[in-house]
Amino acid sequence: MSLPIKNVMIIGAGGNLGPAILEALDKDAQFTVSVLSRQSSNSTFPSHIKVHTISDNYPAEELAEVFKGQDAIVSTVSIGSNDVQKTMIDVAAKAGVKRFMPAEYGTNGKDPRSTRLLPMFKGKAEIIEYLEAQQSEGVSWTALATGPFFDWSFKSGVLGFDLASQKATIYDTGNSRWSTTTLPTIGTAVARILHKPEETANKYLLVSSFTPSQNEVLAALEKHSEKKWHVEHRTTEEAAKTGKEKLGLGGADYYS
Repeated sequence: MSLPIKNVMIIGAGGNLGPAILEALDKDAQFTVSVLSRQSSNSTFPSHIKVHTISDNYPAEELAEVFKGQDAIVSTVSIGSNDVQKTMIDVAAKAGVKRFMPAEYGTNGKDPRSTRLLPMFKGKAEIIEYLEAQQSEGVSWTALATGPFFDWSFKSGVLGFDLASQKATIYDTGNSRWSTTTLPTIGTAVARILHKPEETANKYLLVSSFTPSQNEVLAALEKHSEKKWHVEHRTTEEAAKTGKEKLGLGGADYYS
């Protein structure tokens, strides 16, 4: 049986998801947590958390130094950081890191339906393939898909609900269910994964807090606010076309 994971470094701990993962690992007595921060970052962390500062472009020689002695690397870097994550994986393998958790989360990057609707997520699948190819180099991996971050998505309005104006955009019938996870639950899931390194090695895992429909969420919001919300109806096909146009990919034949 392999030794337990103890020393964990979080990359991107000051972002949207990172603080929840940092909090979950920090309050778990098994882990000694540190943070990797870019020189240009303005993020702040609790005084007892060790912060390793690195150049903004994550040079391999600097990564090699801070990865020494780490059992696990948890990456929450932004979409589009594939080259950076590949460098991290290579360095982690050479440094003897036991587990690398890529910046997966959110949408299931291994599902071709997801990448067809959200082309910018194709890079996530590429990172999983890269990790699979690196297994023989000694570093194991675990990827975690969570669906949208429920609490964060409400604040940002991406789920179609505007809390301030009490307006909702309902797509199609509003009865389709979707998996979603709260930020604290994601943090807990990462901690539980690292508690079970053998069972979770080289696996793609799914987690969700609940699977509501838009109509159910709207009913709960109206009940809580004791007001009838203004509702606009749209189709998912229309929304997908608009999204593709905004990404500069053209609106026609989006589903082909």
